[in-house]
Amino acid sequence: MRNYCTLSDKNYLGQGLALINSIRRVSSEKFTLYYLCLDDETYRRLANIEGVVPVKLSDVEDSREQIKKYKQSAAYNEYCWSLASTFSRYLLEDGLESVMYIDADIYFYQDPKIIYKELGDKSIGIIRHRHNTSSSPDGEFNVGIIFFKNDEKGRACLNWWNDCLLQNLRPDLASCGDQKYLEEFPKKWDTAILDKTFAHGAPWNYRLYVYDNFFTDGTVIWGDKSQPLVFNHFSKFSLDHPTSGNYADHTLNFQVFAIPALNQMYREYAQEVR
Repeated sequence: MRNYCTLSDKNYLGQGLALINSIRRVSSEKFTLYYLCLDDETYRRLANIEGVVPVKLSDVEDSREQIKKYKQSAAYNEYCWSLASTFSRYLLEDGLESVMYIDADIYFYQDPKIIYKELGDKSIGIIRHRHNTSSSPDGEFNVGIIFFKNDEKGRACLNWWNDCLLQNLRPDLASCGDQKYLEEFPKKWDTAILDKTFAHGAPWNYRLYVYDNFFTDGTVIWGDKSQPLVFNHFSKFSLDHPTSGNYADHTLNFQVFAIPALNQMYREYAQEVR
């Protein structure tokens, strides 16, 4: 059994439901997806969906006083960013053997077991952006997918990350929400960097890939490697402009969306979100 978690309010519920459907469509393994609901409408809509466990935000907030204190001082977007680590920590403390956090606007095209195969027996797993390095204030790694095992190393890493956010312990790493902190994971713990055998798409790295075979065998070309594109991160997706977004600097002023495979990918995603 695989344990996943995500979170959203009603404004991202369409993306969250698309995420659920995509995992259900491609996964060869049984899974449970724990969904942190940031409002009552999201909680009601997710009730009675097979394989999904909706969790009320109030239940998570009531589990630790530090969460409530941080909420009082943080901007809403900063508070939402902190919930990836807060919710993952809540689930491990509740007894899950492991959890993979997934942003609600991610969509799977191939079996997540590919990620687990590369993870091996590591207790922590993170993915690169692929388009930048640690010199960027955005960070070398992306929070879109993060794995933690409920063992000493996994808990230590997750608790450190969450404490840094809620208690402002490392302000030098607060340049991009909860993201820059991930660069410390491999320095402190034995961490799997999960992109050696598979690809993952997002507006910041589309220009790095060749998509000629994507709709025939599910692969993209990255440099001299042919890799299965396991998931795509539809960050800042908009139904009004499904093939544009807010990443002019990374998408060659949106020219990458003229690539036929990318254009089709976005239009099919928009259809599912609708």
